[in-house]
Amino acid sequence: MIAADLVTTLTTALSGRLYPSVAPAGVVAPYGVYQLVVGLPITHLSGQSNRTNSHYQVDLFGRDKAALDALADTVKAAMDAATLFDSTCISQQDLYEDPAQFYRVMLEFSLWH
Repeated sequence: MIAADLVTTLTTALSGRLYPSVAPAGVVAPYGVYQLVVGLPITHLSGQSNRTNSHYQVDLFGRDKAALDALADTVKAAMDAATLFDSTCISQQDLYEDPAQFYRVMLEFSLWH
């Protein structure tokens, strides 16, 4: 499963604090959550390919902006070095979650598997 491969790839970079969709209450920052944005099976004239292009969003949350930016670079480097799939970071956005007072970096990756 590609989600399990994503978690395997990012476990070290996020010190094991990577969660599907929503982090548990009380989790220590920084941490990440991931979700599938879209999965596209590749089809061509002779039928369906054995490859799929999935887009995953990885959101990183933390209280220190500089440390979160460094973590985003570490996550992107881990995805670039992945051996379980081919990956490209296709977008990055900096946000601030005011009610929770967390900085957030939203990364979107295109994964070929």
